Amino acid sequence: GGMLGVFWHTQGSGKSYSMVFLAEKIRRTQPGSPTFLVLTDRDELNKQISETFESCGCLAGVPAAHFRASSGEDLVTKLKGNPSYIFTLIQKFNQPDAEPLYPDHDIVVLSDEAHRSNNGVFAENMMRLLPTASRLGFTGTPILAYDNLTVRTFGGYVSVYDFARAVQDGATVPLFYENRSDELGIENPEINDELLQAVEDADLDENQEEKATRQLAHGIHIMMAEPRLRAIARDFVTHYTSIWESGKAMFICVNKVTCVMMYDFVQEEWQCALKAERAKLKDMSQQEALEQRRKIAWMEETEMAVVVSQEQNEIARFKAWGLDIEPHRRKMEERNLDDDFKNAEHPFRVVFVCAMWLTGFDVKPLSVMYFDKPMKAHGLMQAIARANRVAKGKSNGLIVDYVGVVKALRRALADYTRDPAAGGGDDVVVDKGELIARIQDLTDQLVGFMGERGADVEALLTSEGLDKLEAVKDAADALSSPDEVKKRFGIICRELLCLYKFVTRREAGEELARRRDAIRAVYGILNRRRADADTTELMARVHAIVNEHVTARASAEEAKKGTRFDISGIDFGRLAQEFAKAKRKHLVIDDMRFVIENRLERALRDNPLRVDFYRRYEEIIAEYNQEQDKALIEKTFNDLMRLSRELDEKQKEWIREGFQNQQQMTVFEMLFRDTLTPVEIRTVKSVCIEMVSAIEERLAQMTHWTEKEETRSQVRIIVRDEVYRLPESCYPDSVLAGCIERIYDYFYARDLAA
Repeated sequence: GGMLGVFWHTQGSGKSYSMVFLAEKIRRTQPGSPTFLVLTDRDELNKQISETFESCGCLAGVPAAHFRASSGEDLVTKLKGNPSYIFTLIQKFNQPDAEPLYPDHDIVVLSDEAHRSNNGVFAENMMRLLPTASRLGFTGTPILAYDNLTVRTFGGYVSVYDFARAVQDGATVPLFYENRSDELGIENPEINDELLQAVEDADLDENQEEKATRQLAHGIHIMMAEPRLRAIARDFVTHYTSIWESGKAMFICVNKVTCVMMYDFVQEEWQCALKAERAKLKDMSQQEALEQRRKIAWMEETEMAVVVSQEQNEIARFKAWGLDIEPHRRKMEERNLDDDFKNAEHPFRVVFVCAMWLTGFDVKPLSVMYFDKPMKAHGLMQAIARANRVAKGKSNGLIVDYVGVVKALRRALADYTRDPAAGGGDDVVVDKGELIARIQDLTDQLVGFMGERGADVEALLTSEGLDKLEAVKDAADALSSPDEVKKRFGIICRELLCLYKFVTRREAGEELARRRDAIRAVYGILNRRRADADTTELMARVHAIVNEHVTARASAEEAKKGTRFDISGIDFGRLAQEFAKAKRKHLVIDDMRFVIENRLERALRDNPLRVDFYRRYEEIIAEYNQEQDKALIEKTFNDLMRLSRELDEKQKEWIREGFQNQQQMTVFEMLFRDTLTPVEIRTVKSVCIEMVSAIEERLAQMTHWTEKEETRSQVRIIVRDEVYRLPESCYPDSVLAGCIERIYDYFYARDLAA
């Protein structure tokens, strides 16, 4: 087994073909019949690269799918044979206990995006399963000074095809840079490396997005400020319409919400610009007017879209910013936007993105990229490579900078166009001793910290089988509260696990590696992803405390969302008994909190007046975080249970009050005034019942009424007409406007969230 080295080819310059040519040349010129194992870490890359080999005639006419490993077991079976090629995701090396293979033929591993997938559990499993394989890394990212792991997995550079060479050969087009933030006098936040890292992490993992946004709080507020975004939108429209024949444009925003804000501002500015362009016609000669009409036609037909990944509760999240993600999401789901964008003739010319489409997405006609998102090294190089693809009539790509990425770009380009002969190359080794000393130090800190909280790492290491799982859960329970402890444990853990990316298990030594595995298992339980946001189901699953009468609602609408359980079926008496017996009370409370937070979110959507329940919830948790004695844990549990029960009661109050549904009750609460007499209350109630029925009936006849100004105005009129039926004696004109606004906002928010 051995390291054959690293091929670094700048993005977009034909890395896949280099792999094809090299593999076929080895098969043609060397004795024996090696198996080439082509490794990627993403499904679409795996499919793409196997199809490249197929279309180049390397797979003897057999479809590429036949050579792709479908599972960990299938991968091992294929490796035991001697096929010419195997294509697999590195994630398929998921059997840590598989017997190592010592075949009598050569296995050559060709690892695509080697900088990304050569660390972690799957890579360790691969090294263990194939101890004699030779490894060759391919990457579009140079081996930067801090990344010596790539070198130690594959060896040094074998071939360097850098940014400058690719441009010289015409494999990619040159990129020009334009810094417009200075001339616009835009205030940009000071962004240091740590914050840049936070932004990059957020792209990789949505769970970290909240954390990154918090870390970047000051900077994000500046970057999302409306005057700043409007100024940029105006400049973007001026700039892009001045180079309108150049090709398509990508606008990169700091996060998903800003993508939609920017899209909205650009639509407004685009219409203003269009008006101005039409006005110019009257002062033009016939020849000029002809050209001007072409430009106007181009502006009229140009389509724009937002492309961002989907997340749970996104409708509510965007609504909190006063934005509507639904029409954008519908467009992303119903259209083949990527095909339209790649098609030079299609009028979809401007896309707003923050992470999607920034890597590995080939669009030949894309020629301008507008950056309003701080980025660094690799992410930045990956992104600008979207604009360096060669296309008919395209002489260069243009990078327009609104946030000061040019500085980072200069630094990255220096790394990305470095000549190995001039002292680059293998000279990338950081002092390994320092790194391992830091890992040792962090491990000791964590073991001590966990020990103080009653979580014994040694016990985790010595236990076996089911006992081990129990011990891990006990440790997680000990570290799950108060929030401060959980947070501190998380911070040190993340730093430790990050450093392990740069060392192999052998280098760290078995003793440290086993501690890492134990700590990682505890961290995993504390940060388990609640993939299922329907919390009542989670509660049912985790604690088996839902009584036998709970049934899944099976209406068509519910079936679409997957099985849901009715919270009212939870037997609180039995829940209390379970809690009394539960060994890990902190973890139970952790799960309850998750359930209640989600219920509160839904309740607030149903009725904004439920905010008092949310305040009560915050007070309960603040008290729980201060004290940790047994009595207080019991009290917290009981308080949370009471809160949940009362919320339930409140949500059902409409039945007792004689309404036909929750909406009528909500509208009544919005209109309620202390001065109403019992008789007036009865009158207002009946008006509310009729009002909501009338409004709902009219809304049912409209589709997506929130999207257009015209239909929004119609709904406002419907609401106004209904509100005018309230008794004038109780509702003088001075309060009516407020009532109309509140009720209109309620239906608007509800339809958005539906």
